[in-house]
Amino acid sequence: MYISLNVDVDFEINSLLDLPKFKQIMEHMKMKINKSKLAEELGVDRRTVEKYLNGFVPKRTRKKSSKIDEYYEVIAALLSEDSKQVFYYRRVLWQYLRDNHGLE
Repeated sequence: MYISLNVDVDFEINSLLDLPKFKQIMEHMKMKINKSKLAEELGVDRRTVEKYLNGFVPKRTRKKSSKIDEYYEVIAALLSEDSKQVFYYRRVLWQYLRDNHGLE
């Protein structure tokens, strides 16, 4: 959504994180925000727009690796068609990795 105002301010809203700045501009100019129109343009619910206008900041998620990521090659080899050993249950595979490959 692109908004052009008569004051020398052009403001483009690309994401929900732009909404707090937009709210400050609109309050300074004493104009109302059409939350439904913003929601439609951004593809979210109007209550989500209101939440972000009131200063909501989403929590940062960190990229955490799995315990079995380093054993991916071993697991792939064990579950392949060429493997002599067959694992019908995940628990049995987990016990095998714990006993023979040091998985904790």
